[in-house]
Amino acid sequence: MHIQDGDFIRGMQKFSRRLDWNLLKTFHDIVQANGITAAANSGWRKQSTISLALQRLESIIGSRLCQRGRAGFDLTDEGRILYDYVKKIYANIEEIPDALANSKDYVSGVLDIAVISNFSSRILDDIYVKYNWKYPNVIMNVDVLTWDSITKCIVNNDYDVGISPILYKHSDLRYDFLMIEYHNVYCGRGHRLFGKMPSASALADETFILTGSDEPDSLTSFRLRHRLGQKVTARTPNLEEARRLTVAGVGICILPEQFVAGDVEGGLLWPLMERSEEMSCDIYLISNEYAPKRTAREAFLASAVDIANLQ
Repeated sequence: MHIQDGDFIRGMQKFSRRLDWNLLKTFHDIVQANGITAAANSGWRKQSTISLALQRLESIIGSRLCQRGRAGFDLTDEGRILYDYVKKIYANIEEIPDALANSKDYVSGVLDIAVISNFSSRILDDIYVKYNWKYPNVIMNVDVLTWDSITKCIVNNDYDVGISPILYKHSDLRYDFLMIEYHNVYCGRGHRLFGKMPSASALADETFILTGSDEPDSLTSFRLRHRLGQKVTARTPNLEEARRLTVAGVGICILPEQFVAGDVEGGLLWPLMERSEEMSCDIYLISNEYAPKRTAREAFLASAVDIANLQ
């Protein structure tokens, strides 16, 4: 680079730092109104204020920008050159709203979602399908985690969104209600209680399949209150395996209604109790209020909340 080139670049940098961009707006208004007086009248500003702004701009530019006098208003050669640049700046500014709107529609990247095991929900299905339809360039990375670990992952910003029941609300997190998930106690077709509906106390002596850390707190409270699970025959945090063991007749188990609805309809499983609010849990969309803003996450939450509110 030549010394002269370096001096020129430094001169331009100095110019941009000195320039008050509001002066360009005032200059644009003057040219558009065809004069200082007209610009003052149309913009509800004092003529002296506009005139002073023009003088400041000319001082920074180092050239006279317009002729003012009895002959009327006219731009100098330097004024016409500057106005050509100012028009381009304004044209770009006018495009900003459309550009921002388009950027919201064209969302890309990866959306990390943590969801509880075998969560069966028509609402969630609709959320996934409609989000994918609207934002096809976003890759939804869905991992299955136990409900108690999902909150920790959202707090640590390991995931964008968690879908889970909760024990308590963390002050830094946002919770959007999604749905109520109902559970029941089930047995397989070969179990001696199949087709019957005994009392909860009568189930206390039955061999039980525990879902361990994947059992929501509300269900743990219900189970302990009715002394279910005193005789543990199997334990697994994977609901698919818990379902398999129950269908096989290894023991009875608390499972989500929607998850095993097909097995009940097909005669493989039998619900041993009537539906009860005691055996339900609220499912939330969980996100971190203080995580860096990401359009993919915000769009997912907005879409999910809209769909959930329609149910």
